Amino acid sequence: MRVAFPDPPLAAAGVVLRLPFADDASWIAAACNDRELSRYIPGIRYPYSLSDARAFIEHARQGWAEGTGAAFVIADAVTGDGWGTIGLHLYSVDEDLAEVGYWLHREARGQGAATNAVRLVSGWAFAELGIRRLNLITAPENAASQRVADRAGFTREGLLRAWLPTSAGRRDSVMYSLLPDDPPVKP
Repeated sequence: MRVAFPDPPLAAAGVVLRLPFADDASWIAAACNDRELSRYIPGIRYPYSLSDARAFIEHARQGWAEGTGAAFVIADAVTGDGWGTIGLHLYSVDEDLAEVGYWLHREARGQGAATNAVRLVSGWAFAELGIRRLNLITAPENAASQRVADRAGFTREGLLRAWLPTSAGRRDSVMYSLLPDDPPVKP
């Protein structure tokens, strides 16, 4: 499957999902130095450097250019200021399946931006990419991310024991899913 950036960009309720730009590196690096992010998202190293942020941006832009990735900046719809990122991870062995992952910097949390971003990406994945199942996986202790999943209409399926490999060993994860025919959730 080849992925193209949505035109017009995905936007709702004060949130726009845009491409990552080179000048996003400084706020991404600062946000990812929040120990809580690396605690819940093993792919975010701690400490996180400016060069790590630049590598993320280049990887995201390359994914869009090749049509193999879908990483967005979650931004303020008016100013364009970045609040976090959201990505749709496609599975090469099953084109009907994808996973959504996201994070927000500390100051942007608790205002509905992650929920809006997850809803936007989910709707796009179903309508434009033909995805038939979306996974959303969180750490069992990440209650905030689980609330986002619930508010975005995902169904909690259960605990996956020793699911996620990390530098500290395998970690349990909570699995959520969303199907195109699931009833819509009221905002």
